[in-house]
Amino acid sequence: MTTRFMNNMSVLSLCVILENNKLAGANYDDWYRNLRIVLMYERLIDIIDKPAVMAAVPKEDGSIDNEATKAYEKFLENGLTTKCIILTSMGSDLQRQHQDMDPPTIIEHLKKMYGAQSKTVRYQLSKTLFRSTLDVDSPVGPHVLKMIDLIKQLEKLGCKLGKELSQDLILQSLLKTFSQFIVSFNMIKISCDLYEMLNMLIDYENQIASEKKKGVAMVVGCSSKKKGK
Repeated sequence: MTTRFMNNMSVLSLCVILENNKLAGANYDDWYRNLRIVLMYERLIDIIDKPAVMAAVPKEDGSIDNEATKAYEKFLENGLTTKCIILTSMGSDLQRQHQDMDPPTIIEHLKKMYGAQSKTVRYQLSKTLFRSTLDVDSPVGPHVLKMIDLIKQLEKLGCKLGKELSQDLILQSLLKTFSQFIVSFNMIKISCDLYEMLNMLIDYENQIASEKKKGVAMVVGCSSKKKGK
């Protein structure tokens, strides 16, 4: 009983991988790798890797090979389970497109849709990210959020930039009005994630807006007021 319970927990843990990383297009490579892991564990990988098992053909005397019949019935059962695993790991739109296909046909169709596009998608995402610049008079918040989203999308395609390089790209995209923030951030070497950095930039931007006329010298995380002459 305990062994069966642990096995069920292991299956559920693996399926959570697909649940948390549902196929959305750009993440096809990661999704397909995770799907294969789950199917291998479930001993269902042959459903998408090997030719289909054909129905038993009656012999000349009209009898049916019972072993062949059982193998075919098991194949149909495993095929249905595999199809359910695949469909539940997709968004609703993709489910509707593939609900009437068998597992091998679903995989082949998805490869045509997304497999060959991975490099193109990655190129377009990296191009947009590396050329990102904050427009004059535009708020820093939406700009940085867009860059973080591009970074996350690239990570899903297997292109991990790392925290420090990601932070450098964001800082390089800012206007000269953030020059003091950049200097202070690099000198202090603050340890924070991208969202914490975003909040710091928004706070700094608010300081610029409220203290611009007062001649305030600002650094990351604090400000010191000086009386105007």
